[in-house]
Amino acid sequence: MKTFNNITRVLGASAVALLIAATPHEVLAVGSNVQIDNTATVDYKVNGFDQTQKSASVSFKTDKKVDILVELLDATSIAVSPGATHDDLVGTADVVMRFRVTNSGNDTQDVILTESALVGGTSRAGDTDNFNVADLDIHLDGNANETWDGITTDPAPANHYIDDLAPGGTRVVFLVGTIPLSQLNGDVASYYLKAQIALASGSTAAPAAAETQTGDATADDPLNISGADVVFADGGSTYNGDTTRDGFYVQWGDWKVSSASLTITKGSTVVKDGVSTSNFKRIPGAIVEYFIEIDNSGGSQDATNIIIIDDLNTEIATNSNIAFVGDAHADAYTGSNAFKITTDFGGAGAADTFRTASFGDADNADFNNAGATRTNKVWINGLTVAAGTKTRVYFRVEIL
Repeated sequence: MKTFNNITRVLGASAVALLIAATPHEVLAVGSNVQIDNTATVDYKVNGFDQTQKSASVSFKTDKKVDILVELLDATSIAVSPGATHDDLVGTADVVMRFRVTNSGNDTQDVILTESALVGGTSRAGDTDNFNVADLDIHLDGNANETWDGITTDPAPANHYIDDLAPGGTRVVFLVGTIPLSQLNGDVASYYLKAQIALASGSTAAPAAAETQTGDATADDPLNISGADVVFADGGSTYNGDTTRDGFYVQWGDWKVSSASLTITKGSTVVKDGVSTSNFKRIPGAIVEYFIEIDNSGGSQDATNIIIIDDLNTEIATNSNIAFVGDAHADAYTGSNAFKITTDFGGAGAADTFRTASFGDADNADFNNAGATRTNKVWINGLTVAAGTKTRVYFRVEIL
């Protein structure tokens, strides 16, 4: 008895050697509904004579694997400013949240995109969600640079989706909006993006219907007589009801307002009254010093381009109760200046600067400039109050 490949069989009284060569075809595609053929051949001899080769074949068709992934491309908490909009295109002021959607399945699919807001509760970064952005919309990256630059290719504004995303294909999705001007430093708006796999529509007008899963309870159909089986293979993000094998993926992030937080205080003290030696009183002839305090100690951003306007028309022009202490007055500040500014008031870096009341000079301060509609008004421009500090502006009047 002769042995081939260590396989020995006995048929009747004859010693027969069987050589089985299984030669599966190389799979050149991993898409769905692709036919895979496999043929096995049997060579054998009877009494030393070669016999006709025997063969057997089997074929099957691949099924559809549905797998979607959404990744957040930004920090979980994106800093934005009150009044900022996605039209600003100025870095951190942009109200833009970026996601990358990947088709990890084996067939071309439409992807339906849906946004939703967290309603109160704890945001992704651990803060408390307390507002919604305005004008919220979804856009697609139109030039594959993963940067919001206004170049988008929305298939349809009312039907947000990705059209015909190929296996292994990715697309960046922008969630954009506007931060209401009334929002305060530390306010948070938290949003979800849901990407749901749909049939390939081949259309740029509307997405196709969402995919439905064949289900584990349904028997395998090798030749896809009733069409390819559909297997949901997506992982679950656990966000907003997302679980494994549900045909969609949910990702989320936060917009957190980073702003100056200004508190304005006005007060006055009596510098002298012309009579008393201490504890001066507010009598005619007394010099009263006003201060305007701008407190940004609760803010996380500097407050810039501050303009202070103090209208003294009622007390000067109408009632004749006071007169402004201007430049070169006997009771003006150092260097005959009408204004004193103390930066970082009460802090380690307190320092005084002075400005004149003359209109048009470089210090951006004036009083009673009729040509600029500032009659009997104190006007000071160009102040910056750094985050965590206070600034005070002083000027003086005489009681008449």
